[in-house]
Amino acid sequence: MSSHAETRELRRGQQTIHEAVNSHRIYEPVRGIHPRVELPDQKYEEWLNGNQDVEYVVINFSDAEEVIERDGDLSHVLEPGHIPVILGTEHDADVNERTLQDVLDVLEVAQPAIYVPDVVYSYNWMQDEIQQNALDAYTDHVRTLQELVIDHDLDIRLIPTNKGWKYKHFMEYQELYDDFDYEEFAFYAVQYTGGDAGNASNVLRSHVRNVIAALDPEDVFLIGRLAEDDLLDFAPRVRGATGLRQWKDACTTEDGLSQDPWLEFQESREAKLSLNDDQEQRPVNEFSDRKEDN
Repeated sequence: MSSHAETRELRRGQQTIHEAVNSHRIYEPVRGIHPRVELPDQKYEEWLNGNQDVEYVVINFSDAEEVIERDGDLSHVLEPGHIPVILGTEHDADVNERTLQDVLDVLEVAQPAIYVPDVVYSYNWMQDEIQQNALDAYTDHVRTLQELVIDHDLDIRLIPTNKGWKYKHFMEYQELYDDFDYEEFAFYAVQYTGGDAGNASNVLRSHVRNVIAALDPEDVFLIGRLAEDDLLDFAPRVRGATGLRQWKDACTTEDGLSQDPWLEFQESREAKLSLNDDQEQRPVNEFSDRKEDN
């Protein structure tokens, strides 16, 4: 039996106290500010080692896969109290080569965990028919994966992400959200950058409003947005965010990454995010493709 298979067999037969607790914690919304890390990498692994101030650790799928191949599971890089949030969104080539079985193999070992699924690519320059095909492929993928998670009794919570930007695009998710009682949306915001960063941020905020208007989620989790100004002026349901560069810069000292500045950084960013509580989310019936076509 391979080491991966042995790990899976052990997990089926026993669960640590921390795993039992985390099996409940994964169903809580991802709120607040959390670090994304790149693994395997010694500097991030040392930063995570013994770090009790971190709750969620956001990692790319291929990174989780590589750590599992190296160590057998994620316990060598994560503390028992850390909850892995695994991101399916990566380079198009990586996503296209990933099979459903690849996903299941990683999730079975990584559980309890949160997974943001991804499949196919979607860009605003695509023709409407191709965009629709991407939306259909994505919602079908999430549905199939969710059914497999249930059938395999995995301690995994899925949070869908954006494969569109218009109100009508997100309405395509409605049946999926109704069938599985999803209450959270993970908005991948990395692509909202460019020479006119201010305008890109405004477009991002507009597209996030489209999600909220279409699906009425309780929480939206931003992926790839931790700059102070970027966290302002979102709808109040944007309650969580993750990123890499900003926290890494804040925690870098002459001796490398330090755990000490993390809490101050986290608190400062969460303070910015909390200012959005006074923002007003417009009613659903005020939204249309005409108004929210950005």
